[in-house]
Amino acid sequence: MNLSLEIEDKGNVQLVKISDFSLPYVEDYQDGIKIGEGYHTFETIAKALTHSAKVGGLATPILPRGTLYYSVNNDNSKCTCFLEVAPHRRSVFLYREEIEEVPFPRLIFGFELLHREDEYVISKVFLGATESYGLLNEDSEIYQFPYSNVDNFVVCWGSTERPILKRLSQLSTIPELFFNSSNTECYYYNANNSNLSYKELLEKLKGKDFPEEYLKKSGRTLLNWVNEFS
Repeated sequence: MNLSLEIEDKGNVQLVKISDFSLPYVEDYQDGIKIGEGYHTFETIAKALTHSAKVGGLATPILPRGTLYYSVNNDNSKCTCFLEVAPHRRSVFLYREEIEEVPFPRLIFGFELLHREDEYVISKVFLGATESYGLLNEDSEIYQFPYSNVDNFVVCWGSTERPILKRLSQLSTIPELFFNSSNTECYYYNANNSNLSYKELLEKLKGKDFPEEYLKKSGRTLLNWVNEFS
């Protein structure tokens, strides 16, 4: 049986989809037009519904593509947002050398932001990896980021400046800023199970998929990890 939904209500409408094997999926509509979508934990949905029962409304900003989780504190001064980035290949800039077609597993970026009037300031960025295939849920295992410039999930930006954002949806540009930054071997020593130097690993994996046996366990699930940093 096919289920077709047409959102015709005026104003803001949020549609929550719940299934057995994934996080709740929320779609935002304004006057019948979809303006945002993303995954949220069951805890976040429950808190939002409880809050809406008290104040008579449920709303989030327009969130960046790939959002898995979003939360905000009571006075709206700080928020966290976690994004999924699909497995892919791209160039890596190791010092001044460009190495092409380097594979990345599926990644989760986490952001802590300070909300000041009409702008968002990125205070911390977190980065972990997951298995590249299958549906994500609260029990999905989180692995260490397998390359460099990340220490205990915290991104080291070096001299790269992070932009001040006007909208949360602009967070989708920050992973690109990280990927296009110059790499060093900083914090690489314990990043994966390959037993290869950073340069050796990049050269070996060129044009291939990232081997999941190289991913280093962290002992955390997605829900543990999100709760730890939010």
